[in-house]
Formats: sequence, C-alpha cells, structure tokens
Amino acid sequence: MSRVRTAVWVVGAGLLGTELARMWRVGGVQVLTIDKCVEARVRGDAAERETLAEAAAILPVPDIIYVCVSTRGGSVADYRRVYRDTTEALLRAQPQARVIFCSTTGLYPDTAGEEVTEETPCEAGNEKDLILLETERLIVAAGGIVARLAALYGVGRCELFRRHISGEPRLGGSAERVFNYVYVGDAARALFLLADPELRGGSIWNVCGESVTKHDMYAMLERISKIQASEESSPDGVRRGAKNHRISAKKMRDIGWSPRMCMEHFVEVELIENEKNARV
Repeated sequence: MSRVRTAVWVVGAGLLGTELARMWRVGGVQVLTIDKCVEARVRGDAAERETLAEAAAILPVPDIIYVCVSTRGGSVADYRRVYRDTTEALLRAQPQARVIFCSTTGLYPDTAGEEVTEETPCEAGNEKDLILLETERLIVAAGGIVARLAALYGVGRCELFRRHISGEPRLGGSAERVFNYVYVGDAARALFLLADPELRGGSIWNVCGESVTKHDMYAMLERISKIQASEESSPDGVRRGAKNHRISAKKMRDIGWSPRMCMEHFVEVELIENEKNARV
C-alpha cells in the first residue's frame, strides 16, 4: 500500500465485513464497524444521518469506507434502502473517503458458460438489479470502486456444501453450467488491495476465486464426502445465482491478488470439522 491508512469504516458486519475489519486491525489501522447487528461498534442504519453522525464522533474522516451490506433476500424497498440510500448517505457525509462497494457478478448476463469481464455489459432482469446498477453508477461517478464478488463462502456459510451433505436437490442448470465462487478470506484480501490510492477511482473489479462446472463440482463433492449427490435438481429460476457464465478476475490478478483457498480444500476441512463436532 503506497500510503498508510489511518481510519477505515466497514458498513456491514457480516461474514465479509467482519473479516475485512479484522484484517485492517491486524495492520494497526483504526476500524469502525456500522450495522444493525450487535457485533457492530455503531449499531444502526447507515442510511440514517444520526447513525453516521455517531460514527463520525467516534472515528472521524475515514480514508476508506467499505459497503459490505446485504438484504439477505429482501424486497425491492429493502434493496433501495440498504444499497442505494446507504451509499448516497455515505457519499454525502464523507465526500473525502474512497468508497468501495461490494456488488455481485450475478449482474452479468447468462453467456452459456462463456467468460465475462468487467467490460461485459450487465443486464437488469428485475427492479432489484436496476437498483444495484444504479448504486454502482453512484460509486463510479464519485470516484469510488465497485467490487463485483462471485458467490461467497466461508466457515458456516456454503450453500452448496450444506445442500450436498443434507441430501437436498442439486443446484439447477445443466451439467456444464459454471459455478463461480470466492472464499471470504480471499475476497477480503482483494478488497484490502483495492484501497490502494494509486488505483484509478471510478473503476469496476471482478473478484472470483474459481469457476467450475456443475458436473465437476458434484464429482468433487461425491469423491471427498463419499455421499452420493441427489438425483434431483432444483428448478431453474431467474435469480442472478442461476446464471451460467465464467467470471474473469484477470484484472485483480494483475495487481497481485490470487486466491489461497479453493472449494475442494474447503470441503475437506469442513468435513473434518463436522466429524469432530459429531463426536463431541
């Protein structure tokens, strides 16, 4: 990093936000977390002026603000409040900060497994997608950074693994459908690198650790777990997560980032932990 950071806000204290805050603190940087959950230093809605005023009283003038919020599903109104309204409030309250917004690679179109890059035009399949794209435009126009993340997984959070060991139907799509994943620790390291002030603002970056076909992913799960995958598949839907494309993260790799975790190793570790817990 070309300049020492002195203050970082992390809006959203979930799996990714918590890991990101830990990473900055290890480096000796002051970090303030903002969220409605009890784990956050400032508990409240980051779209509210009062919440941001409380944060500024504790740790004023942040160099970096990460927006790692999630609706966990949610309605169109939830999307508007959590993503767009929060971003607008942060840009008004802290115009000097570089805002790094966590978006999703699910905004890219279905390309039948072909590669997509940051230059690939996104598509809005519904009003929620429109809100995310609008929020991305606000960030880019303000000179911030958009990080489009592939499906995130970590300890206690891996839908693919959970469904497999529970015997639930496979994820939908053909055998050649491509799954794109990134481990939470790898995603946090990518976001850490994107705080470098020498990186051009107003830019978009894909963060993806690996891209694997559905056939190969389930073959790996069966081989390691010794559990036969369900013969059933979930019905195809119109969700962003049901799309079929291969995410290129070459741009991130060009600045020195590379994933340290792969799904295969993660599954091996999770199975060992499950077995330990079962014996307790």
